[in-house]
Amino acid sequence: MVRVEIQPFHASLRTMATSYSKLKELITLRVSMSEMHSQILHAMKGLYQNDINSARRYEQITTIGQLLKVLELRDVLSEENILPLQVLAQRLPENMEVMNNITCYEQNCGPKQNINQYAEEYTQQTALPKPPLKENEDNAFSDGLCEKKRERITETIVEEIGSYWRNLARYLGIQEWRIDEIQCNGKPIGEKAAEIMEMYKKRADRKKWFFDLLDALEKSRRRELCKKIREIATMNI
Repeated sequence: MVRVEIQPFHASLRTMATSYSKLKELITLRVSMSEMHSQILHAMKGLYQNDINSARRYEQITTIGQLLKVLELRDVLSEENILPLQVLAQRLPENMEVMNNITCYEQNCGPKQNINQYAEEYTQQTALPKPPLKENEDNAFSDGLCEKKRERITETIVEEIGSYWRNLARYLGIQEWRIDEIQCNGKPIGEKAAEIMEMYKKRADRKKWFFDLLDALEKSRRRELCKKIREIATMNI
């Protein structure tokens, strides 16, 4: 019997998104995690206002995911034409990984169709400037999600991880002696989980902490919580 190893989806986000659906979700997630989310969404809605072709629908669009769904319905975004994704990627700060994924996808993609000329022209322009780095900014959680989303993620994990906090701690790389110490401190489970998240925050890789956290949740057999955390990352809050 041939053994096939299936890699979790979010793990593939850190390599190459070779399918349309994965590429779209990667870019949607990156934009949603960006502190420039509102700016990017406003600019994209203006750029594709004629394609949206509905004042009511235009006002109802409050997230990048919703915008991309409308563009798919209007046949402006598809597997054959990923120009809107390219425009989104160019507006992202630190977009090298995303652009590499687009290049990888285009190598197996057909010619563009139904191109928005204004968007095509934009791809030749400079992306929005990167936001200035604040003094004494917390490097661990400052590279992607806004503060409100980071707080919501931490609160959700603390409230819902339950007795799986020990497994989560191990997969986040917390030392076993520290886990034992927390186990014996007599505090409620929620406070134990909060200590674990605080430790992780101090040691996490600022560029991939979010995906490492998703991996740890899935390995801890908390896939439903993993899904909830991904949804928080794409919220417009």
